[in-house]
Amino acid sequence: MARKPESQFISGVHKYLVRSVYRMKNHNAYVGGIPDCWYSSIGRDLWIEYKYIPVSKPRIIVIPDLSELQKRWISGRYLDGRDIWVIVGCKPGGVIYTDLNEMLDGIRPENFIERIQTRKELASTIDKHCSIQNLNINF
Repeated sequence: MARKPESQFISGVHKYLVRSVYRMKNHNAYVGGIPDCWYSSIGRDLWIEYKYIPVSKPRIIVIPDLSELQKRWISGRYLDGRDIWVIVGCKPGGVIYTDLNEMLDGIRPENFIERIQTRKELASTIDKHCSIQNLNINF
């Protein structure tokens, strides 16, 4: 059975992650709304919901196609102060949405195009975000 474009996209990002970042692909038939992946390292946790669009140059506002359960889970955890991202992938790469308003309301096509990162760049951004070097912790 052929894998869906979203799964292929996620695998394309994961192949560039450093080994120190733990990742877990989520699928729970009993609890809906949980993002696709959870990442963890010594520094912090990160939850990411992935979406994939078949076009690389959208003409309309790019709103992640989140279900109502996903919107509730993401909004709740975001407002709790958790690190939640939505990544919208396309053929050349993907765009990271870190702002709740962008996740729910989308971004303009020109902003989407100028923010596209390659899969390798997306993995690097995840690595940096989860790195202990980004925290102000004194041991």
